[in-house]
Amino acid sequence: MQTVTLGRTGLEVSVVALGAGGHSRLGLRGGASEAEAANLVRAAIDRGVTIIDTAPVYGTEDVIGMGLEGRRDGIVVSSKVRVNVAGSSNESSDFVALADIRASVETSLRKLRTDRLDILHLHGVRPQQYDYAVNTLLPELQRLQAEGKVRFLGITEGFGVDVEHAMLRRAIADGVWDVLMLGYNFVNPSAARHVLPEAEARNLGTMAMYAVRGALSNSDSLGRLIERLAAQGEVDLTVPFAKDAAGLLLADGVAGSLTEAAYRFCRHSKGIHVVMTGTGNLAHLEQNIAAINGPALPAETLQHLSDIFGRVKTATGDPEKPT
Repeated sequence: MQTVTLGRTGLEVSVVALGAGGHSRLGLRGGASEAEAANLVRAAIDRGVTIIDTAPVYGTEDVIGMGLEGRRDGIVVSSKVRVNVAGSSNESSDFVALADIRASVETSLRKLRTDRLDILHLHGVRPQQYDYAVNTLLPELQRLQAEGKVRFLGITEGFGVDVEHAMLRRAIADGVWDVLMLGYNFVNPSAARHVLPEAEARNLGTMAMYAVRGALSNSDSLGRLIERLAAQGEVDLTVPFAKDAAGLLLADGVAGSLTEAAYRFCRHSKGIHVVMTGTGNLAHLEQNIAAINGPALPAETLQHLSDIFGRVKTATGDPEKPT
């Protein structure tokens, strides 16, 4: 397992971060038992994963706590707190109170069976919520730091909603956040323009989410996504390989699968420290670890991807929802 220093935190972590959210939630969404999910956490640790990310809303803190039992040392645990109250829209200004922040952290600590969170993120902060986050909530987060319950502070964005990464750009400028969790993939690499250079200059830790979503792992769904982006004016279909990006990535000597290509793209992007991967299946986990530990994509392939997707800012990689 390759490792990296997570920016100014100084934490030495695996380049693979086990994500406990997404569509799988460690298999719980697909019917896995809590014991099976906890075993998957143990298997990830056995294979060298040393950073695990969760959140109260994922419903996976309990099973991570089970999986970490007796193995907490050396593992970086990342969790989150909401800015708006549970049940409200992600875009709302129905903000949590300071007591809610503290209660959420205390509950996370209990479920995770630990006495500290290595990274605590404000979760999915929208641009219009940022002032409240930094002016009202940040002092409470810093008090939790002073008490030793939180080591480093992070913030995560609303990928595909905040299309200019405006919130993260403000967060970087403020200098109070140690780690950024950002959406990034080969179809929407806009963070490489708006976020990563300045984050790297300030030595902030970066965790890439959305490296692989359903539309990026299947040739047909990737083709439909490209057609939609072309209709929106974000992709020019006259650019070489724009109509066959899957073929570009699956060509001899490039990658064995779209999923592999997607992970390798993120892993070797300048300014990205760790790549999130979520799964409920051990074989899938091993494949993802191998991909993230793989070499960079060929330079010519990367240039073609830049030519095709360099203007994209609205896509997340998720498949189209049925209408």
